[in-house]
Amino acid sequence: MTLSRRDQKQRQRDAAFARRAAIVAGDAGKQASNRFLDILPKLGVSTISLYWPLGSELDTGPLLRALHDLGITCALPVVEKKNHPLSFRRWTPETVLEPGAFKVLVPVKTADYLIPDLVITPMLAFDAAGYRLGYGGGFYDRTLEKLKRGGNCTAVGFAYAMQEVAEVVTDRYDHRLDWVVTDQYVRKIV
Repeated sequence: MTLSRRDQKQRQRDAAFARRAAIVAGDAGKQASNRFLDILPKLGVSTISLYWPLGSELDTGPLLRALHDLGITCALPVVEKKNHPLSFRRWTPETVLEPGAFKVLVPVKTADYLIPDLVITPMLAFDAAGYRLGYGGGFYDRTLEKLKRGGNCTAVGFAYAMQEVAEVVTDRYDHRLDWVVTDQYVRKIV
């Protein structure tokens, strides 16, 4: 019996989640942060959205702090409504965070809304073609579609190198990343 694309994706998602959960993080977040900072001058961006790490996701804390210290405007994504693109609220070290959808910490509702020109995405897996495997809600794919339609937006996957797979199961809604930054390497997707 052949599995549907949806079932294939779910199997890949389950395996990737287990694989990522088994990774010993160490200073991987700091290593990936340093690698991102090395390419930052090439990107020519002023507002960057990062994610607040949840569970076994690669830690963005070192990168958030470094970008803030460099004067880059930072934002965190917010799920406002199911089946809609993400919104983005300004983040600084003084920003009060509260639990949002899926218990992810987000800036309080009084924080300024921003439109990033670079979005750093979490993921369960990625491949050399630049496809990412997310959690299945489609939030980042809808968001990247909207932002790219509205102008220039760079999409960067931020993950452990061990999350790379031979091929991510995709469908017509999936958007490719422009870059992948890991604790071990940086890859520009061409």
